[in-house]
This record gives sequence, structure tokens and C-alpha cells, in this order.
Amino acid sequence: MYPPLLPEVVGALGLSLAAAGFLGTAFSLPRSLLALPAGMLVERIGPTRMMHAGMALVLVGTLAAATAASLAAMAVARALVGLGYGATALVGIVYLMQAGPPNQRTRRGNMYEGALISANAVSGYLAGVVSVYAGWRWGFGAASVAVGAGWLAAAWRVFPTIRAVLQTGPPAAGPATALRPTGPRPSPLSLCAIYFVAFGLAFGWAGAIVTLAPLYGGQTLGLNAAAIGRALAIGYVVEAGLLIPVGWAADTFGRLRVLLPGVAVLVAGVLLLPFTDGLFGYTMACTLVIVGMTVWMIPASLLAEHLHGRFGSRSVGVYRFITDLGMVAAPAIVGWLTGRGGFGVGAAVVAVVLVACGAVAGLVLGPRRRRPMRRAH
Repeated sequence: MYPPLLPEVVGALGLSLAAAGFLGTAFSLPRSLLALPAGMLVERIGPTRMMHAGMALVLVGTLAAATAASLAAMAVARALVGLGYGATALVGIVYLMQAGPPNQRTRRGNMYEGALISANAVSGYLAGVVSVYAGWRWGFGAASVAVGAGWLAAAWRVFPTIRAVLQTGPPAAGPATALRPTGPRPSPLSLCAIYFVAFGLAFGWAGAIVTLAPLYGGQTLGLNAAAIGRALAIGYVVEAGLLIPVGWAADTFGRLRVLLPGVAVLVAGVLLLPFTDGLFGYTMACTLVIVGMTVWMIPASLLAEHLHGRFGSRSVGVYRFITDLGMVAAPAIVGWLTGRGGFGVGAAVVAVVLVACGAVAGLVLGPRRRRPMRRAH
């Protein structure tokens, strides 16, 4: 729900483009710092308590954003939301990589992403509409109601399932969140390539959708929060419809064969964005970027595959830390460069990082990790 409200927040608080980027960093930096200790913390307190703590932080941060009167106050609010999101995401990824057959990891990951994307689509659009009629503070207020409802629903239906899968040992021993090693140790070069791809996708998301898209739509095209929220919601709906087919294709034909086209679509949307001159083109560019993000869970699946059963909560902590570095770096760098050189410069930087991560994935992971296509019977 945050991107559609960003132009309104920038105007109300009198922020520069660099300060707007800093708000993105304020969300990602605490989450990144939490990632490494969180991997050990979830083993100590258990996945259910970790999920409840994360949802509580998201709710408090969203309410704090509704009352923020300065850059510092809004930064603190975004930091709380980032911490909460990081806590829940870590447990979710461990669960997805352990629940069910290994050859369906990407599909499970994309089902998880589909739930998040649907929530983003609904909350972003509703927050934008509320903002137009009642102001951006009420937009955050409406979002907090949605967060509270989601927390209750998850506590009722989702958390018990996660606990049943992850807490397989006796209660005194704590939750068993690490898989038993089943193969040789992974190649350090392959792991570095996977981490760089995760970093690049996070940089692309935070640079394009969290920073460039809302600022370009609000400041250059003069779109209000409802129009920006609607444009992003259209992209989220299209992505939600593609997540399951993309996950199936990655698990069936090879994850790299799906990852690289997804990165190409993402780059196309980023480069198109600063050349759009109306709502239709803006919506198309945002949709391309969001659709490219259907490959978001492929690095996690590749990592679980390469670690041969060593993909537990601590491994996820490292993965989340690397991913969050991209989330931390992109808003600050892209916001600052956009303020100095324009939206074209900011988009070019995001595109270069994405092309680099695609090239590294193809060169390092391609020759040995291609899977043969299944023959039709």
C-alpha cells in the first residue's frame, strides 16, 4: 500500500527525491540487519512466535505512518514495517522450501508470492482511493485495518500449518528448521551467483516499483494516488495470474530457462517507464516490471537445490540479508541519481544492475544447471 501514497507523503512533508529514496532505505535497512540474527532467533523462540511478532511490528508501523509529521517519524514507521516483514518472510521461506517435494519448490514459492501480490493489489488500490477522498493519513489507517484482519486470518489458518511442518522434533529441542544434508557441499561460485541474482532482483524491485514508478507517476505525469494504485494493481493482478504457470514452468523445464526471460521483461519495463507520457503507457511499463517479478522466488529455489538439504533458517537468514541489501541500496541510490540526472538516469542504473545479474546467472549457473525438457508421452 506504500508506493501509491509516496507522492502524497513527499508533498505533505516537503521531501526531496533523495529523501523519498531514504524512506525506502529506512524500510529495508533494519530488515536487512535483522536477517542474520533472525535465522538463529526463530530456532530459539519458534516460528509461530516469530510470525506473531512480525505481524505486530507491521501493524504498529502502519499506524505510526498514519500519524507521522516529519521525515524522521515516517522513517521510524517504515523501519518498524520493514522489521515485521522481514520476520514473517524468513519463516515463510523456510516453510516453503521444506514443505512438499523438492521439484515443486518454485510453484510453492509462487503461490506464496501470489497471496502477497493479491494483498498488495487490494491494499494499494484501496489506500490510494481513500487517500484521494480523505487524505494519505487515512490511507495508512485503512491499510492498518487490512493488516489486522490479515493477522487474525493467518493466526487462525496459516500459523498452525507452519508450526506443524517446522516443529517436527520434541518441544524441548525447539523447532527443527534445518534440513538434513543429502549431498556434497555447494560450489562457492554458484552460491555467489545465486546471491547476486537475489540482490539484483531486489534492487530492481525497490528501484523501479518502490521508488521510480510512484515518483514519476506523481511528479512527471501528475497522477494522483488512486491512479497510481490502480496502475500497480493491474500489474499485480496480471502477475497473480501468471505466478502458478511460471512456477510450474521453472520446476518442469529448468529454473534458469524461466529466470532469464523474466529478467528481460523486467528490464524492458524499467527502460520504458521514463518514456511514458500518459496513464496507459505508465500502466504498461509498471505491468511489465511487476510481471518480470514472477521469477522472484527462483533464487530461493536454486539456493535450496544447491545447498543439498542445508537450507534451514540460518541459510535463509543469509539469503534474506543479501536480498535486503538490494532493497537498502536501490531507493537511496536511485532516488539520489534521479534527483541529479532525471528519471532516465535512475531507470538506466536499475536496468544495468538487472542485466548484470542475468548475465552472471547465465554464465555461472547455465552450463551445468540446465535440465532436460520432458518429452510428451
